[in-house]
Amino acid sequence: MSAARQSFLLSFFLFLILLACKPKESTEVETSTEPTLLNLVQNDEEGTISVFRQGEIEPLLIQNAKEDFRPYIHPMIAPDGKGILTEYSPGHHKHQTGLYWGLTRVNGRDYFHNPQGDYWKKVALNIVEESGEQVKWQTIYQLLDSLGETVMEETQNWTFSEVNGEYTLDLEWKGQAKTKVTIGQYDYGSLFVRMPWKEGIDGEIINAARQKNAQAEGQPSMWINVGMTVEGREDRANIAIFDHPENRGYPNKWRVDGQLGLGPAFTKDGDWIIEQGKTETIKLRLLVQTNEINDVEMTESWGNFSGRKGMYNTTELWALAQEEGRNAKFLTAQEAVDAMTIKPGYKVNVWASEPMMTQPMAFCWDDRGRLWIAENKDYESRGYGFSNSGESRILILEDTDGDGKADTQKVFMEGLAFPAAIAVGFDGVFIGAPPNLIFVPDKNGDDKADMDKIEILLTGWGIRDRHETLNSLHWGPDGWLYGLQGFATPSKIRKPSGDAKLYFHKDAFPEDLLEKEGVDINGGVWRYHPVKDRFEVVAHGFSNPWGIDYDAKGQLFMSACVIPHLWHVIPGGIYHRQGGQHFNPFVYEDIKTIANHSHRSAHGGARVYQSDAFPKEEQGRIFMANIHEHGVLSDILIPRGSGFEGKHGDEFMLANNAQWVGFSMEIGPDGGLYALDWHDADICGKEVLNEETGRIFRIMPEKSLAQDFPGRYSDLNKMSDAQLVALQTNSSDWHSRRARGILHKRAVNKKLDSKTNPALKVIFSTHKNQDWRLRAMWTLHQTGGFTEKDLINALSDNNSHIRAWAIQLLCEDMKPSQAVFTKFLSMARTDLSPVVRLYLTAALQRIPTTHKWALAERLIQHSEDDKDPNLPKMLWYGVEPLFAQNVDKFLELAQKSTLSFVTQNIGRRAVDGDKIEKLVALIGKGGSNSVLLMSGMLSGMEGRTDLKIPANWKAVADKLQKSGGKQQALVLEISSLFGDKEATQRAFAMLKNKSAPKDQRIKALQTLTAQQQKGLLAEIPYLIQEPSIRIDAIRSIAAFDDESLGRLILENYPKFSPSEKLEAMQTLSSRARYGNMLTKEIKAKKVAKSEVPASVARQLLRVVGSGFIEVWGPIESVPSNQAAYDKYRGILSSNTKNSANLKMGKTVFSKSCGSCHKMYGEGGIIGPDLTGSNRTDPEYILMNVLEPSAEIQDDYKMVVINTRDGRTYSGNIISENERQLTLRIVGQDQLIINKSGILSKEVTDVSMMPSGLFENLSKDEIVNLMAYLKINKKLN
Repeated sequence: MSAARQSFLLSFFLFLILLACKPKESTEVETSTEPTLLNLVQNDEEGTISVFRQGEIEPLLIQNAKEDFRPYIHPMIAPDGKGILTEYSPGHHKHQTGLYWGLTRVNGRDYFHNPQGDYWKKVALNIVEESGEQVKWQTIYQLLDSLGETVMEETQNWTFSEVNGEYTLDLEWKGQAKTKVTIGQYDYGSLFVRMPWKEGIDGEIINAARQKNAQAEGQPSMWINVGMTVEGREDRANIAIFDHPENRGYPNKWRVDGQLGLGPAFTKDGDWIIEQGKTETIKLRLLVQTNEINDVEMTESWGNFSGRKGMYNTTELWALAQEEGRNAKFLTAQEAVDAMTIKPGYKVNVWASEPMMTQPMAFCWDDRGRLWIAENKDYESRGYGFSNSGESRILILEDTDGDGKADTQKVFMEGLAFPAAIAVGFDGVFIGAPPNLIFVPDKNGDDKADMDKIEILLTGWGIRDRHETLNSLHWGPDGWLYGLQGFATPSKIRKPSGDAKLYFHKDAFPEDLLEKEGVDINGGVWRYHPVKDRFEVVAHGFSNPWGIDYDAKGQLFMSACVIPHLWHVIPGGIYHRQGGQHFNPFVYEDIKTIANHSHRSAHGGARVYQSDAFPKEEQGRIFMANIHEHGVLSDILIPRGSGFEGKHGDEFMLANNAQWVGFSMEIGPDGGLYALDWHDADICGKEVLNEETGRIFRIMPEKSLAQDFPGRYSDLNKMSDAQLVALQTNSSDWHSRRARGILHKRAVNKKLDSKTNPALKVIFSTHKNQDWRLRAMWTLHQTGGFTEKDLINALSDNNSHIRAWAIQLLCEDMKPSQAVFTKFLSMARTDLSPVVRLYLTAALQRIPTTHKWALAERLIQHSEDDKDPNLPKMLWYGVEPLFAQNVDKFLELAQKSTLSFVTQNIGRRAVDGDKIEKLVALIGKGGSNSVLLMSGMLSGMEGRTDLKIPANWKAVADKLQKSGGKQQALVLEISSLFGDKEATQRAFAMLKNKSAPKDQRIKALQTLTAQQQKGLLAEIPYLIQEPSIRIDAIRSIAAFDDESLGRLILENYPKFSPSEKLEAMQTLSSRARYGNMLTKEIKAKKVAKSEVPASVARQLLRVVGSGFIEVWGPIESVPSNQAAYDKYRGILSSNTKNSANLKMGKTVFSKSCGSCHKMYGEGGIIGPDLTGSNRTDPEYILMNVLEPSAEIQDDYKMVVINTRDGRTYSGNIISENERQLTLRIVGQDQLIINKSGILSKEVTDVSMMPSGLFENLSKDEIVNLMAYLKINKKLN
């Protein structure tokens, strides 16, 4: 036995003695939100450093660093004290030593499998920070070749901390090459974690793409987690490893072995070369915790480590998914089934596939159990209208022999352009085909469209982004037809007039849609009533929503792409948007997702399972197709307050093929789950690569629980009313829904049996199953079986959802009677159900204004709703419009409010509405809400320079200052924004105090800059010499028109950092004086053209005038004709691209593109993120460079603002209200501009991306840039 081995066993034996002697009561550690105080203890004889909590005798982990053995960490105790999380030299992998670093094939020598002394030589084991909230230590070892010579010296710098029961263990690994080092391509080798696995143990590995265990092997990911129920635990302990964007190969691939060992595989795809004398650095973080893993929180933690914060911090996964699709093997439909992984107990079969149908975009059932398919041959073109690549069709497919496979096909209709959504009903089919929603009847039932009787019901839908036009038609429980709309395709919906027409193959798409009057929608849920002929927007916001359904209580749920995937839709709600701004600028905060986890981007086709074939555990789950994960996933809907929490259920079916593009789901009459697979190699790009494919897969239990009741597979239209009523108490919700629609149709056509409504009322009044009572309620509403009195009585029902639905139905026509309103007032005060109160808040948007005050006053006093995710926001959306009706009455609501969100917004709205004096008077009255009102007041004041001190402020401020605490602090902040003398003096004192916190100094600078305090002129030259505050000082100069400050920037410009230079460019292009100074420097070649971003050049044209063109050359008008395309195609020939320098290309990107666009998480947010774009297509890039304004969304149009004090801004408006607008500017944070200070505002028809991007680049720079744009993973 080696000395190192003996030494380790002795240390570990002593460790076990300590563990056994530890008092029992301290084995479970109480978690604290405060950082744990720690100590390091070094034992030179043993070659160890141990980490202890201060005051404890048991180490949390031991760093081992022997003279003749590779360094490693073991043992590591779980944060709660239950179990050892690492394993030393297990039988299945003797060379593995807990947590360690070992490279494979270093100049042909294997240091991963050989931890012994003839490979490793210890240099040092050092404590760097011995105690405190974090501790640090270091190991230094030499890697020896076969002759004992040093090949590489590696340093491991470790930092350990503990907060809230979680360990954070950071590793900075440095490898210095003593000779040229080649680390050969291999599947693993670097950091590795070995937990104490044994056969049958409960354990799992999962990564950021939600790939698990073997599926995660060799896959790239930002983070990966291993969880295991180790000995001494009843639940899993977890160790996550985070990759860092600065690491080579990011996002790196990972080794996952069969015993749940894992580590990053930096050489998975190729050799890693370190030149002699060079040092390579790798940064990793381990997060050790005993809580249940939540991938949203894990990604947020990774973002804190990586600096990639926000919703789109893992966009690299989108590009990887696209690449996977293009590289995947094409499978036939049956081969696709064979490749699938399905939840145990279930089976999949092909229900239909090519050539029976191709390019299916939507599908739905009819009353006979047949599937209708919308084939869309116009999908390929993005932004150019219809592609006209083929004849789109509406098909009817049927399984006539009941074997679970379609065997007949009928063509119902052919030639309609872009059929995107479909729903059968009222003896015909409703089709969403932009710009129209149409009804195509089949009155004689011959399965052929009555082409001469087609009705255009609504028009005005755009097609700018074909992903995001109208989609997902679905009948709601209330008889309305619901649909969705994406945020990137603005539309104006209206009734057809003389200009409305049907569009067929090869027709041109109309270009004047947005010039007409209509109802605006740029993202959201809408509905249309086929009998009342009414259109409404149900909820605004979202991204690219696709798939909507309702549960047994009639609650709407929706799936979406890009942003979080799962949403509970409340009528009147305003929801998180992917981009752009809400129509109402005073929303302030929108409703967020209910999902407590995340997935790889795109979901579609949400369906809540409410049939009888699946077992009970699946009932009420929502099933969705996921494009990027290529499968069918389920979420569990858990009621929380007035809404829900969406918890991940399982990966119900995984296609295991990256060309599986499922985005629509249905539940069939057999109780099966049906998934529509577009099936293409380009999952979300511009092209359709598999033009003749399309599949429907059917998922059923191996032993179906579906009841074979009479008429299950028959034509429901042939049933009597009594039979259809009976289906409202059937275990198959598919049948109850279709039956409800038929009864609705019969009622409209006056063919309803006189006994039907009484039979429904018996179910509604007496049935014990509350969900079936709701079905009867919805049916009675559609058949006209309810009187107002019936619904008023339902407001007193024992079931909260019955009461909530009674509210909705009574407000459907927005004319509730006085008797209804009186009952609403009583319920608003006394109803104990948050669900009922939620629908009362929704009713605020559907009742007369005169009634809103009293209802709001009662609802605003439910303090138990303060932290509810929906109620405060819905209440605010309902009361905010009242500000315009009566300011005094509006402010009085604040005195009665117990909802902090609403109270604070009342204060903010008063500022935005220029009613500050009235607000101050209210604050002066005191009361428990003063702090919230002042907080809202402060939010409204930030960024405004046009505010005058109200006459009553000083007296109120003096009074509140005496109270101290939060009130005093708010008074001081508000006074400084008003610019009173004392506040200004305090701000200058803070700014000059170099010992003051940086953030407070910056805030003081921003306040003084906003007031354009002349005293700053003397301070800025000093501030610009301070690196920590320099960028803010440069930005501050734009507020002044002073030649000496312009010279100050130009004189210091050469020593600025790249980010400081960009800020200097922004400032120098903001005013005519500064712009002329910069132009002279460019002309004199003291500032190179290559250092001036194209966006700044365009801005200089506006502030300097045409004289700038003489210096710069053409800007707004550059060649974009065929000759220009041919010129750059020649430059970008395959021969030149082969010699491209990717690192130089990245440099060009950072300079020319990165101020506006992100790619792999780096860059600005002015323009679209390029990570997931079609950037691998040179023609696509050329079109956007040469003609950036040819295809432009409103959100990316350039707005030019000239202010009264002589500044010019160019950017995108991201929000706007009566007093201010917020502009996003290249290279800067968002900027708030007061409208009172605006001289002119021009919304241009050009993109924020300037034309002529290539004009000032050399041929090599163009080639390098284009090559860089094509990379499929981050370049370090």
